[in-house]
Amino acid sequence: MLTSFTVENFRGFDSLTIEPFERINLIAGRNNIGKTALLEAFWLYHGYHNPELGLRLRQFRGFDKLKKDEFLWDMFLDFDPQKTIALSSRDQDNRVRSLRITIQEHPTSRVSLHKRPVDGNDINSLAAESIEQETTAPIESRILLDYTDALGEKVQAYADVESDSIRFKRPPNVEVPNGIFLAARRRDNLEALAERFSNLAVDNEEDKIVQILGIIEPRLKGLTVQHRGGSPIIYGDIGAGRKMPLPLMGDGTGRLLGIALAISEARDAILLVDEIENGLHYTVMEKVWRGIANLAREYNVQVFATTHSEECLRAAHRAFSANQQYDFALHRLERVEGKIQVVTFDRETLDAAIEMDAEVR
Repeated sequence: MLTSFTVENFRGFDSLTIEPFERINLIAGRNNIGKTALLEAFWLYHGYHNPELGLRLRQFRGFDKLKKDEFLWDMFLDFDPQKTIALSSRDQDNRVRSLRITIQEHPTSRVSLHKRPVDGNDINSLAAESIEQETTAPIESRILLDYTDALGEKVQAYADVESDSIRFKRPPNVEVPNGIFLAARRRDNLEALAERFSNLAVDNEEDKIVQILGIIEPRLKGLTVQHRGGSPIIYGDIGAGRKMPLPLMGDGTGRLLGIALAISEARDAILLVDEIENGLHYTVMEKVWRGIANLAREYNVQVFATTHSEECLRAAHRAFSANQQYDFALHRLERVEGKIQVVTFDRETLDAAIEMDAEVR
């Protein structure tokens, strides 16, 4: 697990180090303070081998068009392509890993841009706008991802830009990391959810998902995957005489199912959840946090989530306080003299802040 993370020159972050982390980490702060951007930095860092993640981040934020002469400049502080994005972490064994992202001029070759549907939440997914085609044409710039692992070994990936085309190059023979990002503005891909549920069902672990969904839908007896209209969809049995498709079971059920299945899929890695309270009523949040914590411990997943909700963070504090293992931390981003800083609350400091009715969102 990570114990600290440093981000430099990414989005609105000049230089920020957050520590210490716990298994479950909740990130709070005012609007436009960088909560989502921090998750994006985690995702880029953890997916160091996949140069297409920058495009995925644009799609998560609703950008469908690319401007060739400013490709991915929005990732850099002050939109300055001369800066270097530097992301690094330290883990529980005191090992350091780092990723540097730079824009270089004038290497060679290309790929045409072209639409195709994909599930983009996974770190290893391809960008929906990329199809690789081998050519030899001069290119204008290269986005270089330069990763150094805990042993000092270097791995490079890149995206080459030439007029209206891009070529992505992943490094060969690397251990592909695992990790999932649940973006706030995107619904879960139904086929991807069905695939993740099927992976659990093969190992007879689907009851764990049914149990956590019972927090929201106590009538739920079981889940199955059915092929309707040519696509696999999860159906739930709520005792109505006919199984009900997931999209009709309510936003809260769908949201919690997506989080639970993402935890199981991100085994031994990280899960990033933007606006974790979306679709979930505040009255169930304490039980939801208990369920998330239990699954994260079982599958050895470290969770980083954002929230705007005071009820959400108070519910998390109550849920972890009632357990012998308080493996939860709240990290509040705030702007001081124009720069983003962080205040981290452990159990004692969060107890005191809540008792004093202090603002911790």
